[in-house]
Amino acid sequence: MTIKVHGLLHVAMVTEDIDRLTAFYTGLLGAEETKRLELTSHRFAEGVGVPGARATTVHLRIPGAQTVLELTEYERSVRPDTASAPSNATGLRHLALAVSDIAAATAELRDRRVEIVGGPVEVDAPAEARGVRFLYFRDPDGNLVELIQPPAAPTA
Repeated sequence: MTIKVHGLLHVAMVTEDIDRLTAFYTGLLGAEETKRLELTSHRFAEGVGVPGARATTVHLRIPGAQTVLELTEYERSVRPDTASAPSNATGLRHLALAVSDIAAATAELRDRRVEIVGGPVEVDAPAEARGVRFLYFRDPDGNLVELIQPPAAPTA
């Protein structure tokens, strides 16, 4: 038997500064804050498996996306050894967002002095991915974010 899944609801990031990360995603990507919750009940702590956990969570709606970006700042957080891990490290590694103009996005990232990790590049192989353009950058917490521009439609 398999679990019947009905959709992907959110992708979560834990941060030490929720206001800074919220401002980054709303200011750079036009995300909209749709919810802010103070999570203080013992049921929350039990549910996340962290005794005594208390946190603030913000839900951000990325334009054009159905999945929510959930940012959480715990009262007490733990820094993993994988902070600012490279893209080939195991585990959940990056958030990918579609854009229509990678050149304009790259210019905006540079204007804002956002760390670009790689790209932009245009994929030349395999044939199924040819023409896709993408780049990787880091948010203020070191999380990797990928911007992807699909290939241009062929002209008649």
